[in-house]
Amino acid sequence: MAEIELGRFSVNDYRGLPDAPPFSVVEGELPVIVSAPHAVSQLREGRVKPSDDFTGAMALVVAELSGASAIVASRYDACDPNWDSFEACAYKQTLAGLVRQCGAVAVLDLHGVPAAASDAIEIGSADGFAVRAMPGVDEFACRFLREQLHEHLERHGKTVSLNARHAARGPNTVTHAIARQCGVAALQFEISSPFRVPIDAKGHVPPGEEIPFTSDQLPVELVARRNPDPACVEDVVRALADLAQTLGC
Repeated sequence: MAEIELGRFSVNDYRGLPDAPPFSVVEGELPVIVSAPHAVSQLREGRVKPSDDFTGAMALVVAELSGASAIVASRYDACDPNWDSFEACAYKQTLAGLVRQCGAVAVLDLHGVPAAASDAIEIGSADGFAVRAMPGVDEFACRFLREQLHEHLERHGKTVSLNARHAARGPNTVTHAIARQCGVAALQFEISSPFRVPIDAKGHVPPGEEIPFTSDQLPVELVARRNPDPACVEDVVRALADLAQTLGC
């Protein structure tokens, strides 16, 4: 996973390889799609927004392990797939086409939050709107991850939440838009740094990513990145892959 991140997404100050397409698609046989729209930097309301590092690599590995398809942002293109309207967003339009092409029943959309976040993973279903095609799957996913990751959650003093701060309520989020456009279940996963960054980043955060942190959050982030928990991240990847297989079978 680290090799994928360092070779594809973190290069060029987290803007991806200059000759890469804006996003990449990998087709699998399982009728589930894993998405990572913030794997590289984006442009939101005229400002560059930093990447959710390692989400692109995580999405590709989850897809490989589960047999799911994947779509990941792979180069900065002055767009934000989780913010721009569906009509103006090639990423979401391509994802919608992929949903229809492979007969997907669910989309798992991966994002990142800081180490100081109150939860290890925040699942968003727009308060159930995004899972109307599969009622209750958001609650199932929450229980599933809590059970699969309980040892890591206890050690880090965190849990998995549902429809809290990051609930994907915005109509232009990938989760909300794909559920609305395609009539499939979609879930947003906001994964905190200790459950997402598997290598010693030596206190480094993607350029600009320190800006949203408060003065007390940034030290927590730097400590977490200097002291990674690769076993935890590996188990998160496997849990997401198992969840994808459960939903797709």
